[in-house]
Amino acid sequence: ANGLCRGAHRRHTHNRRKCRLLHSTLHADSIPVPGALQSRYNWPQSTVPTKSLIAPGNRIPTLDGWRCVAITAVLLSHLQYVFLGGEYHGYAWLNFSQHGVQLFFVLSGYLITSQLLAEDRIHLGRFYVRRFFRLMPAAWLYLGFLGLLTAYTPMKVLGQDVWPCLFFYRNYVLETAANTCTEHFWSLSLEEQFYLVWPPLLVLLGRRNAGLLAVVSVVAISLYRLYCWGRLSQGLTFQHTEVRADAILVGCLLAYLLQREQVRAWFARNGVRVCLTCLPALVWDVYAYHSLIPLHETLLIGCVLAATSLNPGMFISRLLDLQHVRFTGMLSYGIYVWQGVFLRPAWGIWGPVLLGSAFLGSWVLVEQPFSKVGRSLVARMASQTVRAE
Repeated sequence: ANGLCRGAHRRHTHNRRKCRLLHSTLHADSIPVPGALQSRYNWPQSTVPTKSLIAPGNRIPTLDGWRCVAITAVLLSHLQYVFLGGEYHGYAWLNFSQHGVQLFFVLSGYLITSQLLAEDRIHLGRFYVRRFFRLMPAAWLYLGFLGLLTAYTPMKVLGQDVWPCLFFYRNYVLETAANTCTEHFWSLSLEEQFYLVWPPLLVLLGRRNAGLLAVVSVVAISLYRLYCWGRLSQGLTFQHTEVRADAILVGCLLAYLLQREQVRAWFARNGVRVCLTCLPALVWDVYAYHSLIPLHETLLIGCVLAATSLNPGMFISRLLDLQHVRFTGMLSYGIYVWQGVFLRPAWGIWGPVLLGSAFLGSWVLVEQPFSKVGRSLVARMASQTVRAE
């Protein structure tokens, strides 16, 4: 009888573990959910973790709102450059694009690391399947479209730069008149480099040692950038990994910090003060810096992200939570990819119209279906893992 009871208990534990694993796998692209949001979005108590901000299957709309802010900054810069001409009419501070990209970087490091830290055991295969089906189809479709334009129209917009785009080193390729339509792939390449390096480091070094390495790397990159500021401000060397990777790593360290209940509680209590302090400083940084972004701006971004996500009742959080703002943030990847070709003087007023059609078509016909395929494959991999164990 005791043997039967023990066997039943093992089967019950195994089934519960399988359900938890499949559920977390299916929703592995979820965004961290602090407990402060539970009542507002009617999430059950069981989904609000005590040691981690991750709650599988839920999203924090404020972070989608910050994606909207980031892509808006990029679009405003490119629109005024294309349609108003010149270097922002002599006002360099009107160039918001690098600040928007910096915000994207911090968000990426924060979200990816939060998801990885929430797993009991990091499964690299599943991680890369999710990332591949989320990012590559839209990027490859864009490159294919450039190839068609080059082959069948007078617009020669793709050449040897296709290889740096495909193999993630576009941020080390100089811009020429023939490759400007893939120039924005520099930031996508840097993020892909992060995806290729950071998760294996977490596995090989362990979470604590990887976090220490991230701290040392942020300090080293910041000192290097400060020491070589004048030289790095010229040309496109500000796109190099050794110059900009600290932004992603600051996002990673934010994920580490918000694993601590005391840190989350502090931001929950002082969210308004943090925003009132950091936002004016961020405005000054936008005015003062244009190509190279200093470390203190990146740290300010991290503080504001933490404050707004843990205080959904604040005015700025409610703005970020507006439906159209959230939806624009969800579309931001496709917008960023396709603006590289359509925000060009050659398209005239039709450029924004074609851009809208392209990113909406990409979202409906490519990004969502392939993301669903990726989730299905990951769920199957998780199920096979559970059966093998």
